[in-house]
Amino acid sequence: MTYDGMAACERAGVFAERNEAKFSGDGCVPPASGGDGFRVTVVTTGGESRDATASARAVIEPKCDFMPPEVPVPEEAEPDPDPTEPGEEPEPEPEPEPEPITGLTCGEESWTIDPEDPTLPSAADLFTVRLAGNDE
Repeated sequence: MTYDGMAACERAGVFAERNEAKFSGDGCVPPASGGDGFRVTVVTTGGESRDATASARAVIEPKCDFMPPEVPVPEEAEPDPDPTEPGEEPEPEPEPEPEPITGLTCGEESWTIDPEDPTLPSAADLFTVRLAGNDE
């Protein structure tokens, strides 16, 4: 599952509209420091004599940890009984494929993922979104 910044900004816009506000200035932009999240500035649209403006920065953080699978150790190759011609390089042996990640721990909950039928938990189970200050 990957972070979809465009979808996150669309949802932020919907949330702003529910609260009688709309994007202002640059609208919804990724954080200057990189990472997953976005920064928005909104202005109220409630018809008051003075509009109010507010900015917020949302940071998306993973809730889960996983134990990476052990990387298989390549077998030692036997010497080739047919030497290569001078200037001809032997073909390298393919790297062994790592085992798939099959377990996640998200807070107190553990998830086992079947590689044959990979069903992932929901985004709400995997990530948390929090508002961050300007110095984070």
